[in-house]
Amino acid sequence: MNIPDSIEIKESNGKGLFAKRLIKKGSIVFHFDGKIGDDAHTNPESLQIDEDKFLESTAGFDNFLNHSCEPNCNIDWENLNLVALRNIQIGEELSFDYNTAEYDLINMVENCSFKCNCGSKNCIGKVKGFRYLTLEQKKEIQKFISPFLKKKFEQE
Repeated sequence: MNIPDSIEIKESNGKGLFAKRLIKKGSIVFHFDGKIGDDAHTNPESLQIDEDKFLESTAGFDNFLNHSCEPNCNIDWENLNLVALRNIQIGEELSFDYNTAEYDLINMVENCSFKCNCGSKNCIGKVKGFRYLTLEQKKEIQKFISPFLKKKFEQE
């Protein structure tokens, strides 16, 4: 998968994706590619699509898409596109909220939770997955969550 000409990989608490030009609100930044498999047969960078169904990362540039508690992008789950939530300025890091994709980053073979460094005034501190958010936090991101997480939320 080739990196789109609108973004580049740069240093950011590791590496991150950054806008090389203005990306307008509502624009498709890129499409997620990869094969679909179960948790045991996909890599840790995969996107959770259902209970045990994941879109495996291509190990390309999309691995450098970082989390933010106040993201500037979200995933269009119907088409598996990353879409700009607002205008993204040149040099700004692209991000999405991992809690809109992952139900449980702790209850896996390995603990994949992590300390958040986004610096947002609404930072949740530790990213553990949708399951661990408060009801208020869940409601706040509800319109961005995957169909799988919508099902889980309705069952709670």
